[in-house]
Amino acid sequence: MTKSPRRLGLKFSLKQTPQRQPDDIVPIFQRWIQEHTVDGMLIDVIDYKHVPEGPGVLLIADEGDYAYDLGDGEIGLNYIRKRAIPDDLADALRLTFHHALKAAIALEADAPGDIIFDYASAKISFLDRMHYRNEPAVFDALHVELAEILSAIYRAPVDISRAYEDPRRLFAVQCHVPATDVDAHALEKRLAESWQSV
Repeated sequence: MTKSPRRLGLKFSLKQTPQRQPDDIVPIFQRWIQEHTVDGMLIDVIDYKHVPEGPGVLLIADEGDYAYDLGDGEIGLNYIRKRAIPDDLADALRLTFHHALKAAIALEADAPGDIIFDYASAKISFLDRMHYRNEPAVFDALHVELAEILSAIYRAPVDISRAYEDPRRLFAVQCHVPATDVDAHALEKRLAESWQSV
């Protein structure tokens, strides 16, 4: 069993450049707090749009944060699980995928036809430099296990690669399901059932 990182992030990027600006996301996230749209104890919305390629608009929650993320020149929904992470990496990834999917689906519903995520691809960030250094050896040691976990989540073969070569960056992997359409609603439902049984 591979131990989970201290924090685990997952980002779905948009398929297209939306008409909505990051400013338009602030009231959506504020309403999510009022209506408990996504899971967790939702606390506050913080505007980081002034930070180049930063977290954009951040919805702070107790267990994990939701961001309309502008990093790496790609707009997307980034969920960072920071508390109550299962010890086992497979369980932690299923849980993180579930919350990221639920939030991305909710954001699409709030901006129909404008915000559309690419669910066949995801960037997974291991926010734990002590145990997960961004080195080829770490990726090589995890590659097979990660491919198996992610293929089980998607129920399809998954290609994975290092997201960043620069050792100063966080260890992150990019995963992609080739030549298939991903039903986000079905995947989210299946993951909800699986992590609740953990």
